[in-house]
Amino acid sequence: MTVNTHEDVRAAIASLLRIGEPGDGLLKRLVDGIGPVAALAIIMAVGRGETTAHDAVQGLATTGTEAAEHGQMAEAIDRWAVRAGEAETQGNDLDTIARIGGRLVIPEDEEWPRMLDDLGPAAPLGLWVRGEASLSTVLNRAVAVVGARAASSYGTKCASDLAWDLAARGITVVSGGAFGIDAAAHRAAIAREAPTVAFMAGGVDRFYPAANAELFDQILTIGAIVSETAPGMTPMRHRFLLRNRLIAASSQVSVIVEAGWRSGALNTARHALELSRQVAAFPGSVYSASSTGTHKLVREHEAELVTCSDDVIALMDDDAPALFDAAAAGAASESENRSSTPDPREVLDEREKICLNALTVSKPLDVGTIASRAGLTIADALNSLTTLDLAGLAERRDTGWVKLHKSRR
Repeated sequence: MTVNTHEDVRAAIASLLRIGEPGDGLLKRLVDGIGPVAALAIIMAVGRGETTAHDAVQGLATTGTEAAEHGQMAEAIDRWAVRAGEAETQGNDLDTIARIGGRLVIPEDEEWPRMLDDLGPAAPLGLWVRGEASLSTVLNRAVAVVGARAASSYGTKCASDLAWDLAARGITVVSGGAFGIDAAAHRAAIAREAPTVAFMAGGVDRFYPAANAELFDQILTIGAIVSETAPGMTPMRHRFLLRNRLIAASSQVSVIVEAGWRSGALNTARHALELSRQVAAFPGSVYSASSTGTHKLVREHEAELVTCSDDVIALMDDDAPALFDAAAAGAASESENRSSTPDPREVLDEREKICLNALTVSKPLDVGTIASRAGLTIADALNSLTTLDLAGLAERRDTGWVKLHKSRR
């Protein structure tokens, strides 16, 4: 029995990313069933004419592929096999990405952003990445800021202010690198010298739109540019729409700043809703066509109305009771009625509030990590943590600091 090495798996995934299209559930199922190396071997064998897709599928009965689905799988293998020759003649995409200082991140890597696994059958097989930031680190606490390409000055200002404030609080800004709202969000994070992540619809070796090349160069120095399409592949409409699921899955909240009735940003909101992630929208003028999409999201109760970073961060709070947790909500309400003690958070200064928002309930964080998340110096973070401890809002444990649940205050 041949044991595949980590690099064998990486090389196979590199080829599969060229052969398949983003979000291909059948390809993901095949890979999950027999592994990327075996999956690639089958596709290449069919592509060379060494076997047929029908015969290849017959051997998959023990991989979890039901007999009723064999026809579907055989048809898909024939489709993938058309690109098998391209995967061989294009040369080694791993060499290509290495030459431009990039890398292929796969699920077996520590850098892999685990939140993307929530996509299930639509989860990417791997991600082509350029940039200094580690994905698992910068996407640990992230917000997507997306919207119209033809943004108004109002929308651009809202996106810039929001991204700046989020970046100041140690929250990574995620977007798609497009004109308008996307570019404004990326630029604001960069101006704050904070990491930002751009998910692309084409290969990471070809910046799109080309007019944003300077912006992309800036992102590379502090953040990351990411795509699941192979180097050299061009962005197409369906790839933009499929790319949007990665933006939604990588973020705790997706904020639609400005979007018309048929804006692609609404597609990002749909993906976020399917993942049970929070969606937020900025209000716009009732006379502006650029805000009809965001108003629709709010009107249909699919998005929370927000106007600033505080509103967005409130949607990220770890200690908020679940929306339909009636017992928790009732207990909280009863507790508030019984007590006349003011909320200790009301007397915090700005640094202390930012420090509190950088903490989590379940995962202890060291002071350095907290300072980095909050955009504070170590000294300011320590002073703020001391205040939070005395106020009963945070607690120091053996491995770091945590935010305290309301029930424990």
